[in-house]
Parts: sequence; structure tokens; C-alpha cells
Amino acid sequence: MEHVFIVNPISGKADASLYLVPQIIEQAKKCNISYRVEMTQAHRHAVQLAQAYAQAGDPVRLYACGGDGTLNEVLEGVLRSGNHEAEVASIPCGSGNDYVRNFGKPQDFLNLENQINGHAISVDLMRTQTGISAAICSVGIDAKVAYNIPKYRRIPLCGGTMAYNLSILENLCRPLGQKLRVEIDGKVFCDQFLIATICNGSYYGGGYCAAPKADLQDGVLEVVLVRKMSRLRIASVLAKYKAGAHIAEDGTVCPDLRDVLYCFHAQEVHIIPVDEKNTIVNIDGECGPAERLDAWVMPGAVRFVLPLPVYDSWTQNKQKGQTLFVH
Repeated sequence: MEHVFIVNPISGKADASLYLVPQIIEQAKKCNISYRVEMTQAHRHAVQLAQAYAQAGDPVRLYACGGDGTLNEVLEGVLRSGNHEAEVASIPCGSGNDYVRNFGKPQDFLNLENQINGHAISVDLMRTQTGISAAICSVGIDAKVAYNIPKYRRIPLCGGTMAYNLSILENLCRPLGQKLRVEIDGKVFCDQFLIATICNGSYYGGGYCAAPKADLQDGVLEVVLVRKMSRLRIASVLAKYKAGAHIAEDGTVCPDLRDVLYCFHAQEVHIIPVDEKNTIVNIDGECGPAERLDAWVMPGAVRFVLPLPVYDSWTQNKQKGQTLFVH
């Protein structure tokens, strides 16, 4: 098998080409594998690289070395190739690294030896109107906060945390909620919503656990809708939403939140703004204005590699019928 490491040098806080590439070369030689290292040169370059290697026809494992955006591009490239046997792995060195939280802690995926010796499992993806999504798509205040962060980062001495907090403050000072038409497998819900998420996985936004019971292998999406509420209540509700405490052990919404929060299972979801032409849409951390958000589940769409210890834990929990839930 050919092992191809696709490295995004501008992902995260440090240049991965300076610290990660030497580690890759050293470990690849120790494990005596056939390998290549490719550096991305531009946005969506990883799509082209992944597609080309997957279409070559030989057994291949493609390592997305970057954040969730890099992983998303590698997954899309593999899907475009039509090679259903190509494997995708993630070396999470981005800012959020939310996708791997579905299986363990991000640091569990940084051990290159365990990655090389890991095993692939089939996982679901989502098809959207702009491409694919591995974890979560959303519309609402969460997407707007993420969309506004870059403009604050341009301010001198305004780091990631400060930029995030300033973006939250800006959005809380604006009118809350947006009237949305949400179509879930043909059923229509129209209301003022604070957040509307379509979840394949559990995590997004740097650790928010929107769907703690999500299963990446069940062929089902989870839709979480949070209605508009008073500013006095937002902090407590979002704290539970971040921790995954809004969903009870049996998979239902906690009783104290049932007046503002709903959860559904779905195969197909459409979210359309009613009173505005556009809304801010988040797809695996990539945010921008769009007229709508459309998502369809893609059961067993790709083979994703779990590092050896993570694979052992995952299979044991699956055999017990448990969902691996890591904060």
C-alpha cells in the first residue's frame, strides 16, 4: 500500500512542513512503508491531490495533515475518484480538529506509528449543495460567530480566543434568531431559530457536542433545532449544548429544554431563510453566505482509518452497543 501524506502548511498555529514532515519521514522509514509527502499550494489543492492518487488504481492510504478543512478536501477528492477502497486518515494539526473527536481525543491521532498500523472502517458522509461534509453543517448564530472571527484576527494583538469572544459579543448585540423553513424528510418546520444543525458526527466549533448520540455508521443524520429565546437564557442553554448535556441518555431532549430545543433523525434536510435572501452557512468549519443549506446522508461513503488503540476501543464499544463520547 502507498501511504500519501497531504500536508497543509498553513493549518493551525505553526507551519506543519517544519515540524511534521521530518516526523513523517522518520516514522515512515522505521515502519518500512512506501510513502509520499505532498504539500498543498492553495485552497482545494488537497482535493486534486487526493483524487489523482486515488484514481491511480493502486492500494492507497491518504493522510490529511491539517484541520477539518483539509480532511474535508481529501475526502471529497477520494469520492470524486470513485475508488471505494482508498483509505483516508487524519493527522489533526489544525485549529478545531473536531472530526476525530468522534472516535477519541485529537492527540490520539498524532501518533504516526499508530496511524500507519491502524485499520479503516466505513463511515457515512453528507452530500451538500456545495460538496461534501464529514461532520456537521449549520445555520444560525454559531455559523455567524465563526464567519466573523477572521475580521477580528486582523486586529493587532487579537488572538484566537479574543477574536472568538468579540465575534460572540457582536452577534449577541444584534437581533437574535432568524426565521427559517426547515424541511426534514418532507416534514416542514417554520419558526425563529437561533441554531439549526445537521449532524453526521457529534462535534463542531472547536468541541461543541451538538449531537452526542450521533453514529457515523448508522446511515442517519441528526437534526438539532434551537428556537429563539431571551438573552438571559442563552448562556445556560448554550452551555448545555456545548457539553452535549441537552440530550438525555435515551436520546431524547432533556425535559427542561423541550420548549426551545428539538432533535430529529433524517435522511434529507433542507434549511431555507424565509425573510432574507441569504444566510451564513457553516459546512465543517467553512463559513459563508448562501441562499440555503441542503444535506443528504451518504451511508458508508468512505473508509476512514483509526489509529490502532483507537480502533480497538471503537470496536469494543460497538460490540457493547455503546457510543464513544469523549469531551
